[in-house]
Amino acid sequence: MARNVDKGDGRERAVERSAAEDVARFLAEVKATRPAGAQGRGRLIFALDATMSRQPTWDMAMQLQTEMFLATSVLGGLDVQLMYYRGFGECRASRWVRDGGDLSALMQKIAVAGGQTQIRRILAHARDETRRERVQALVFVGDAMEE
Repeated sequence: MARNVDKGDGRERAVERSAAEDVARFLAEVKATRPAGAQGRGRLIFALDATMSRQPTWDMAMQLQTEMFLATSVLGGLDVQLMYYRGFGECRASRWVRDGGDLSALMQKIAVAGGQTQIRRILAHARDETRRERVQALVFVGDAMEE
């Protein structure tokens, strides 16, 4: 399904939006691949590039990511920490959350700002968190630029 998104310069472009069937298919695959007898909760760091380069698709991305985490929270067994960077030196990590609604509320508070790519800080944080307690995955959404 296509939707028009303002590119920030008054022009619009069509972008694809995930359909409900795609989300349902994804959830069915996750349930099918979850290891039998898995113990404990998984930990995922979800990192976002909140610099101005993301502005044209920011609102759509926030909506899709919110829907994804709300849908997957019913599966249980996953703690998520939201990270983002923006500006010049601002890089923040949230508390660990278990509920998709809590994660959505955290995501809605983030606004883009001009700034520099800070992937190195995301990776250092993930390393440090894993030293405290194992993190099974790091997902980065943004523009990967050299640092």
